[in-house]
Amino acid sequence: MKYLCIVAFLTFLVGASLCQAAAPLVPPTAGSDALRTLRRETAGELRLKYQKDVEGKSPEIVSVGISGSYHYIDAAEGLTLHDYKLRRVLQVRHHNTFVNDSLYAEVWFRAMELRNRLGIAQALTNAGITPLKSATDATDAFWIESNLGALSPEAPQPNLQEASDNEFVRWLLGADEVARVRYDAAPMPDEVKGALRRFWPTFTQVHPQIAQALANSGRMPAELWLKQKPFGKEAVTAHWILLSRHWEKDAHYPLPPGLAAHPTIEAGAFPEIFATLSAAVSEKRATPTQDVYVQRTESALRRDSGLEALVWLLEMNLARGHPQGSCQPQDTTPYCLLMARAAPLSRADPRTAIAFTKRSPDEANRGAFTDLPNAYLLRLLWATRAPGDGVSRGEAEHDILMALNASPVANFCKDTGDFYAAAWQPFAAWQAWDLGRAMAGHTQGDLLDSIDTVEANLSAGERVFF
Repeated sequence: MKYLCIVAFLTFLVGASLCQAAAPLVPPTAGSDALRTLRRETAGELRLKYQKDVEGKSPEIVSVGISGSYHYIDAAEGLTLHDYKLRRVLQVRHHNTFVNDSLYAEVWFRAMELRNRLGIAQALTNAGITPLKSATDATDAFWIESNLGALSPEAPQPNLQEASDNEFVRWLLGADEVARVRYDAAPMPDEVKGALRRFWPTFTQVHPQIAQALANSGRMPAELWLKQKPFGKEAVTAHWILLSRHWEKDAHYPLPPGLAAHPTIEAGAFPEIFATLSAAVSEKRATPTQDVYVQRTESALRRDSGLEALVWLLEMNLARGHPQGSCQPQDTTPYCLLMARAAPLSRADPRTAIAFTKRSPDEANRGAFTDLPNAYLLRLLWATRAPGDGVSRGEAEHDILMALNASPVANFCKDTGDFYAAAWQPFAAWQAWDLGRAMAGHTQGDLLDSIDTVEANLSAGERVFF
């Protein structure tokens, strides 16, 4: 499963090469006050309150606000605000824990998880494996697309039939009624009609065809019944009843003041990684100059420490922003002149062959690198490779933290984000990438440009979410 996820991620990056996007408007460290300042203008906002009933659960009150450039949902788990102008997903969780995430991370997850689940479903079908009835959400395209709110051009589209009478509109999948709505009589205000399509998949699990029909109606439900299959569980029907409706023509940005931004993941080393990168951004920490790296490399060469010299040159290349490619024979730049001396000397060190294999070194071999003052760079590179024997994910995550503490190189954030994306943690990945792009050393042409390209392709290819 993890291998399939990594392959899907890399495939998407390779395919995303035709267009560029602007840098993020705000970093994930921006607190609610900074965001309220950016969004100080008022806007028309439709405010709705629903009661949600699901069999076996207590009724839940859900408050909704829909504006032309944002919408929010305030429910039992907290407030979630999708800001389409700033491209952020903002959450106020329990105990006022505020998290400032990227909208691109959410859309990437929908698109990549859809591809991943459909690939697994096809593999099971090809193997002749029939899942249990309760697990059809893992293999049936309709339920996969409903869970993720996204359509796949590769999957056969369900034969949904729409039927209506004077009171209800129904959607049938074969003989099974999967949705029913009784619309509120009042139409949506014109300035928010265009926001309905992107609202529905964030409000609940609904098939994109039904979400499109709900949006096209130009009205909100007075009552809505949706048959849903939580992943790995039996189907349930959720029922929403409209309790109140109010149009606020001059609504203020619906984010509470005074909230500091927290890391999106509270486990492992990520909170420390978030804090380290946040400090690097706020303090505008700069990498050592190229001359400093030349001096460090010369010192290593004088001691015949070829591997140390080689690693200093690798960091020197990353620290300059736009990494230089392979050196040409007549290249007289300091980097290439030093590389010509360091490369043969490093090859004489048996550790070099271990350090640069496709799989990271086994735990038993890592002690051989402890005398290198810049071993943190090797460990950063190892963290994004298949782990060697005895190497835990926690150790790899700690190695990333050590590298970020050692040197504020913006390009290090590309590997950091890749580590979390490959583990199917896109919100953490985007926080790392966003912070890297907010660092003083970030320049056009560095490794983080590929994330701009991914975002541009997401905006173009998954337009309904933006």
